[in-house]
Amino acid sequence: MGDGSEGGTGRMQGAEPFSHRGASGVGILVSHGFTGTPGSVMPLARRLAEAGYDVECPCLRGHGTRWEDLVDVRMEDWLEDLRQALQRLREHCPTVFVMGLSMGGALVLRLAEEDPSIRGVVVINHALVFGNPLVRVAWLLKGLLKSTPGIASDIMDPAMREPAYDRTPTAGVAQLWQLAKLVRRDLPRLQQPLLVMKSRQDHVLPLANAELTLREAGSEDKRLRWLDHSYHVATLDYDKELIAEACLAFVRRLTKEDA
Repeated sequence: MGDGSEGGTGRMQGAEPFSHRGASGVGILVSHGFTGTPGSVMPLARRLAEAGYDVECPCLRGHGTRWEDLVDVRMEDWLEDLRQALQRLREHCPTVFVMGLSMGGALVLRLAEEDPSIRGVVVINHALVFGNPLVRVAWLLKGLLKSTPGIASDIMDPAMREPAYDRTPTAGVAQLWQLAKLVRRDLPRLQQPLLVMKSRQDHVLPLANAELTLREAGSEDKRLRWLDHSYHVATLDYDKELIAEACLAFVRRLTKEDA
């Protein structure tokens, strides 16, 4: 993949943001993960759009070009990108949901902790607990070690490849760690219905993410769905249709309750 760019455009194939206007009055924000792109979650975003919902899936700052572009980006930049996308949805939709893969899951949990008007939250292999002990000291290592091998394309399906960086910037990992700490601290504040989807075989993030989130989240309505046929990037893997259907069922159940 080289530096992660396609041709001379400076933007990777798959990094294009996705935006769709539906007619349901319900909007759904979908976030990709760390070093990934909208292409990492595109099957889900498109399936939600086909179902008639407004969908926003932005390319987070520092992503979709070169891994070096992530070095100076802060977690607040990613949150602001998602807040702006959420605002675009709210211009047409009185009801909004948020969904995210990996770091995207942590980001949408943070949005929901801050904003109780978000109707529901779905996280897929989200990033709050890390198996690698060096993650918590990335802020110390970033001056010595600029990057490490990429974490992309942890996918069971050999025919699929994630459009993502082939290097992981250490400075970005430090920001991810700070985000995860913040979200974990405030999980008891979360009140919205929550659906956690977790791959039983995830080579990037441990199963403890699901256990901690279900235990600590303040939501009364919180459910876990195990994914048996996917690795970390489950939105591109064998379970992608199951994930889309589970997300649609979640949205339909809650909007029906509101009717």
